[in-house]
Amino acid sequence: MPDTSTDTRPTRLADAIRNAIQSRTVLDPEPFLGLPLADAYAVQTDVFRALGQPFKGAKLTLRGDFCQSAPLLSVSEETAHAHQPGISLEVELAFVLGKDVVARDGRVTRQDIVDAIGSVRIGVELLRSRYQGGSRGDPALAAADMMSNVGYVLGPSLNRSLLDEGASIGQLSVIINGQIGFDKPAAHADGDPLKTMVVLANQTQLSSFSMLKAGQVMTTGTLCGLIPVGEPGRIEVNMGGQQFVLDLN
Repeated sequence: MPDTSTDTRPTRLADAIRNAIQSRTVLDPEPFLGLPLADAYAVQTDVFRALGQPFKGAKLTLRGDFCQSAPLLSVSEETAHAHQPGISLEVELAFVLGKDVVARDGRVTRQDIVDAIGSVRIGVELLRSRYQGGSRGDPALAAADMMSNVGYVLGPSLNRSLLDEGASIGQLSVIINGQIGFDKPAAHADGDPLKTMVVLANQTQLSSFSMLKAGQVMTTGTLCGLIPVGEPGRIEVNMGGQQFVLDLN
C-alpha cells in the first residue's frame, strides 16, 4: 500500500528525484502515487532550486481544462549533450518571448500571446523519466519530475507565419544515426500550439515560477511524439526549411 503520510512524502520524493537526476538513475514511484497536485508542484520547486538552475522557461501541457507546467532544467543553444540510458527526444516549437504577456482587455487572448512572442524556433526537448516504469499516468508524479525534462535545445529560427491560426508546419524528419526516427507532417496534439499558453495565462497558478515573461522560452508539446534514442550519436532534424544537428555522446 502507498505511504499516505503526506507530511513526509513530498520531502522524500524531492530528495529521491534530485538524486535520480544527478545520478542518472530511477526511483520506485509506488510509494508516492496519489500525491496531491499542489504537493507535487512544491516538490518541483524544491528539486529545481536544489539543482541551482536559473529559470529560463517552461514546458506546458493541457490536462483537461488545466495547463500543467514544469520548468525546463536547462535551455541552451549547445548542440553537444550527454546521452543517458532511457533518454528520448521530442521536436517542438520553441516560443521565445520578446516581452511579458499582457492582457489588452481583461483576459489574455491568443493575439496577446502572439504579440509577446519575439521569435519561433526549432526546439528539441531531451527527456528521461526518473521513475522506474514511468509516472504510471499520475499527473502529480509527472509534475514533480519536471514532466521528464532533461534539457531543452534551441535550434534555428522559423517563419513567424507559423503563429497564424491554422498554419501548417509542414514536413518534419528526425534522423538518428542515419536511421529515420520520424518522417511525417508535423502535428500538434492541441491543434493550435498556442492554446496551452492562453489557458496558462488565464488560470489560477499552482506553480511557484513566474511564467510568460520576456526572455523566457515556452514550449507546448511535441510535433512528432516521443522518440527514444537508444544509442549515442548524431541527430538530424529537418523542419520549416531548416536543418538542426545534435550530438548525444
